[in-house]
Amino acid sequence: MRFSIVLVLLLTGLNTFSQKLFPVEVTEEISMKISSEFVNMSNKDRMEKIASSKIPLATFSTESQEVTLSINDNPMQWTSKDTEVVYGFYKASVNALFDEIKFIQDGVKEINGREFIVFEFVSTVRDDNVFSSGRGERNYTYIQYTSYNDKVLLFNFGCPARLQFEWEDAVEEMMQSVRVK
Repeated sequence: MRFSIVLVLLLTGLNTFSQKLFPVEVTEEISMKISSEFVNMSNKDRMEKIASSKIPLATFSTESQEVTLSINDNPMQWTSKDTEVVYGFYKASVNALFDEIKFIQDGVKEINGREFIVFEFVSTVRDDNVFSSGRGERNYTYIQYTSYNDKVLLFNFGCPARLQFEWEDAVEEMMQSVRVK
């Protein structure tokens, strides 16, 4: 009897972390599924939360703004023959941004017929790092890049590391749902 109650409580607790996803059209040529917990970020919130030199194609966050998803494009000549070189460039860039990094995924994979460079990791930024808010932070990040029309499409999900287990299954499903025409 006790075992049954514990099992029911565990399964109920696990279900509270599941995310409901729905499809969105980022542009006429880019679509994906996102969590129903996301809302469009205001311009003010986007400027405070998302470091980017240009306005992203789309930005979403939870109401608390602890969890964000941004989709951006950047000009860069990149063909499928360049993937390994571009992968090395982006991996070095990601490594340089953080004081400590533990990769969960790190490589090139095919998603819906298109090659993506994928980095999923937990990182730490010390208090004295320029990217830190001054508290020393641990974050969970899932980034993927793909070549598209002489640009690089960047899909970037981030949240505090304490929320990783709540979001990791949903973000994997979101990133696997990306379609680029």
